[in-house]
Amino acid sequence: MIFEPIDIEISDLSCERDDRSLFKNLSMTLNSGQILRVAGPNGAGKTTLLRTIAGLFDIQTGTIRMNQSPLTECLQQILYIGHKPQVTKDLTVLDNLKFLTGSDEDHLKRVLSDVGLKGYHDSLVKELSQGQGRRCALARLWCVEAPIWILDEPYTALDVEMVKTLDARITSHATAGGICLFTTHQPPQSLNYTTLELGHVT
Repeated sequence: MIFEPIDIEISDLSCERDDRSLFKNLSMTLNSGQILRVAGPNGAGKTTLLRTIAGLFDIQTGTIRMNQSPLTECLQQILYIGHKPQVTKDLTVLDNLKFLTGSDEDHLKRVLSDVGLKGYHDSLVKELSQGQGRRCALARLWCVEAPIWILDEPYTALDVEMVKTLDARITSHATAGGICLFTTHQPPQSLNYTTLELGHVT
């Protein structure tokens, strides 16, 4: 699908945790087709920034608007996948994705084949390896038609082939006019992105 033009405007965004400033007066605009890697050392505020843009953390100071509308009015346009799989371990792979995406079974089986989980649809998530659990979580990227993807450490535990598959999926999303923000400690080799470097602010 092709997305309608969308932009995210962040103005003077600041955040403190435990009396320590993570980022201060951060301003930027993200446009349709943009892929942004948020980088920085541990504790620099990468996850906090992503979760704030996803509407999961309250904005302390500053504003976030999407197509000139307040963030709170646009959350349905965001797909957030955190660094933890966010799947229920005692459910099967297929039941998890049915619950998370609302997609039909035939479509989900095709998606599971795309992400290297063919034949695992009836397996309990707790029986999967760490990498397979990550694939299950990332399968939502093939199911949910949200224009804004926010991905926290999506490459964790993935093998080389799945990294290439994920890179291709993110590229396809951006080509269709979507926006992707992500964090990773190991920069992808086949993805065209810009970088926002966060550092400790005192």
